[in-house]
Amino acid sequence: MANSIMNVGVSGLQAAQTALLTTSHNISNATTPGYNRQQAIQSTNTPLPHSNGFIGRGVQVSTVQRIYNQYLVSQSLQAQGQSSQLDSHYNEIKQIDNLLADTTSGLTPALHNFFNAVQDVASNPTSIPSRQAMLSNAEALVSRFQSMDQRLSEMREGVNSQIASSVNEINSLAQQVVRLNTNIQAVEGSANSQPANDLYDQRDALIRDLSKLANVDVVRQSNGHYNVFIGNGQSLVVGTSAMALKAVPSSSDPQRLVVAMDQQGGEIVLPEHQLQGGSLGGLLAFRSETLDAIQTDFNQLAKGLADTFNDRHTLGLDLQGTVGKNFFEVTDSNHVARSIEVAISDPAEIAAALNDGGSFDDRVADNRNALQLAKLQTTNTLQGGTASYQSAYASLVSQVGNKTRELEVTSQAQESLLAQTDQAIQSLSGVNLEEEAANLLRYQRMFQASSKVIEISNSLFDSLLRI
Repeated sequence: MANSIMNVGVSGLQAAQTALLTTSHNISNATTPGYNRQQAIQSTNTPLPHSNGFIGRGVQVSTVQRIYNQYLVSQSLQAQGQSSQLDSHYNEIKQIDNLLADTTSGLTPALHNFFNAVQDVASNPTSIPSRQAMLSNAEALVSRFQSMDQRLSEMREGVNSQIASSVNEINSLAQQVVRLNTNIQAVEGSANSQPANDLYDQRDALIRDLSKLANVDVVRQSNGHYNVFIGNGQSLVVGTSAMALKAVPSSSDPQRLVVAMDQQGGEIVLPEHQLQGGSLGGLLAFRSETLDAIQTDFNQLAKGLADTFNDRHTLGLDLQGTVGKNFFEVTDSNHVARSIEVAISDPAEIAAALNDGGSFDDRVADNRNALQLAKLQTTNTLQGGTASYQSAYASLVSQVGNKTRELEVTSQAQESLLAQTDQAIQSLSGVNLEEEAANLLRYQRMFQASSKVIEISNSLFDSLLRI
């Protein structure tokens, strides 16, 4: 009998010790990122049948359970992927918005200064200083086109660099998930399939980091493995194998990096729509939806300015009575804003006079073509005759500004949703130090009471020996 009482006391002592260790572990990891609190799950030992009923045999700790809600975690991963995509897109487009709308370094002041100089030539067609000022402001205008295009090109290079960095980081995280898949299977196999809670937390932290780079879906296997899919279902980790992503030049544009995957038959380029979510998805969306369109429109604006101004300029005569030649020159039709230049350097070559067949002396002081050149500032010559230079640029600025504001608002809303989801996870799975302190006292008393049971068992056993 005393031996049975002692066994019951020992079971309580062991259960209390396990609970104390688990509580201490929680307290120690209260500030560890990604840690989910743990709980020692107790159950009664199988009782002994007796003539007057079943006699209890104490307690056992059946497992140490991780407090974890898969539904909330899945919601958080999706919210994180969308939040990272919106943040990434917003941070990039904000740079373009600042560039285009800047009242000092944007295109608007350069356009105004140039056409003010054209108007000055119309007012003083024989003035060499006025003509020189027009050329100087033209040089400033093309320089502004070139510098802004250069900035957009630098942003494109920055996107390439970030894509390559994101791909490397995804590959690294995938390899770490594979290692944990292997370790978890091995550890649980040697521990009667008891859950490797801390390794689970480490793996979930890696999945969370992956969700910041791309949308993540996780399929849990019966052997403890995670199969991980990113974007719109592209497999990344399958059991103990990880697919290797690569950032490679596009076949249609070597200056544009795309994401490919190594396969036995060679590289397979992944369509961008399969890589939604996360900062990588945000970069790809920014490039395809915003940067490409902005550079195209900006080049069209530069080409429209050069073509229409040249068309008008070649209808006039310069100070020597020579038919005007092209005022602007474009050396690369694929990159107009980058290659636009002023084609003349002699102020006398500005064709301010109208070529109407009059006498040379009359044409010297003629300003009629210069007046027509000045009117181009407000004439709808672009976009099929629906926009002027300034209104076309203003539309571009407005388009980017509206998209920037939209992304700012939606990004903030998504961040709020992510914070709410994470708060729900923290409320369930986070460590509450006050609660754990109370648990310490509770399990301490359980330990002390079980020790008292053992002490009484020993006393009873001694009494039996003295009989």
